[in-house]
Amino acid sequence: MDATKDKEVVGLKTLIVGYIAHWRLFLGTFAAACIIGVLYLWLYPRTYEIMARIQLQEDEGITGSIPGLGGDAAGLMKSFGLGSIMGGSIMLEDELNIIKSNVMMRRVAFTLGTNVEYSHPLSFYHLYNTTPYRLTTDSATDRRLLGDIRFKVRADGGQIKVRSKSERVGKHQFAFASLPAVIEHPEGSFRLDYAGAGREPVDLNIRYKPSGWAAEEMDKEFLIEEYSKSSNIIELSCTDYERDRAIQTLNLLIEYYNREAETFKQKRHSKALAYLDARIDSVTYALRTIEFRIAEYKHRNAMTDVEYDVQFYVNQMRDIQTKLIELETQIYLIRLMDDFVKNPSNKYTPMPGLMSPEGDKATSIQNYNQVLIERARIIQNSNEQNPLVANLTIQADKLRESVFLSIANMQTASGQALASVKEKEQQIFALMRRIPDQERDYIDLKREQEIIQGIYLILLQKKEETALQEGLNQDKVKIVDPAFVKKKAVAPRKIFAAIGIMMLTLIFPVVWLFIKDQILEIAAEYRRRKRN
Repeated sequence: MDATKDKEVVGLKTLIVGYIAHWRLFLGTFAAACIIGVLYLWLYPRTYEIMARIQLQEDEGITGSIPGLGGDAAGLMKSFGLGSIMGGSIMLEDELNIIKSNVMMRRVAFTLGTNVEYSHPLSFYHLYNTTPYRLTTDSATDRRLLGDIRFKVRADGGQIKVRSKSERVGKHQFAFASLPAVIEHPEGSFRLDYAGAGREPVDLNIRYKPSGWAAEEMDKEFLIEEYSKSSNIIELSCTDYERDRAIQTLNLLIEYYNREAETFKQKRHSKALAYLDARIDSVTYALRTIEFRIAEYKHRNAMTDVEYDVQFYVNQMRDIQTKLIELETQIYLIRLMDDFVKNPSNKYTPMPGLMSPEGDKATSIQNYNQVLIERARIIQNSNEQNPLVANLTIQADKLRESVFLSIANMQTASGQALASVKEKEQQIFALMRRIPDQERDYIDLKREQEIIQGIYLILLQKKEETALQEGLNQDKVKIVDPAFVKKKAVAPRKIFAAIGIMMLTLIFPVVWLFIKDQILEIAAEYRRRKRN
């Protein structure tokens, strides 16, 4: 056992001594590695991390946030447990996906022109603010492109010569006496112009990529994540050697996200207002009808002040009639909800919050609305072929059945409660046999009028709330930190250069000597076999 260890020690010493004998190789490799490390630190562009922070804002109901709004309608809404139809909660993961969506990134890239790369001949450094030319095209051409197009701009004899190359149509040449000029390329029209104050023609290489490709690259380079699980703050960060480009990109991404959210909110408000206007017109017609019936009834029966005649019994029935009004209104609102949700054209439209049910019924309707809102928001920034949209559609269809059941249960419960109250009413009516039939009919007409008036006030309140919410124009996000550049550069890193020098100095000579020894052994073995 000791002999084996001694052999291993002797073999290791021999190997180390053999490597030390080639110290010149190690020294030369170290010198070459140092040169490569210095070139890396010198030539690699200084790259920084750029970061921004935003806070997502929740939509709030108007009646709870603006003092003095409401009056009688607010009291009726409170008595029926009705809340704001504009309130909502934030699904942070969905918002992250929307910010990182290809549509959003593509718009930012096209607006800033980051999908166009400018570089001087024989240079790998891409220009941004210092580019002498600017190449642009319209959004329709950008969407049609299926690959990148490379342009070489050359100043030759007072002319600007442009050569283009693409995989689809091959090479083409253009010549212009001056700029700006329109390049009529087979794949679309491009406009070439000077970018800055300098107007001297220079040589430049330009690569135009479809903005969708640039969006894919941005998605890989950008880090967009939630700040913590318990907050609505999102951090956006990226690295770039062009700090102005990164700052403008982050700020414009936040601005476009705000615009998209505002557009979506306005569409939602417009649909709610259209629905409320239709219901108000219907209720207004019903109110005019009942008022005409009351006037005609009083005229036919020569009535003047029926309330005074039946005051004694009205006092006894006040509580019951109040309860009847509430129940009738509730049943009417439930019927409106039932008509809305069963209408095929409203299959994927969130239900207006005309009522606030309790328990499981509230949960099923809230979940249904939340899924539909998120589905519409994602479609706004993507399309219906998005897998997330398909998943939300399946969820909405399942929740729709539970909403049907919840509404049916509410109708049953409200009907039973109404029947119970009417039974009590009939008991009191039995005590009113001395009151003429016309007076009892008059009470029914007045009660129907009050029900319709209550519904009318509620709908007007909802319309005003929606209009005020639309007018507030609250941004979707609050900018906590606009895009800023961190102090410490992330590249080039001296530690990386040192590690590279060390690894190259140790690995390359060892590998070279090993391969050399193997080749020599193979050659010696070959000569030995040839002699034998």
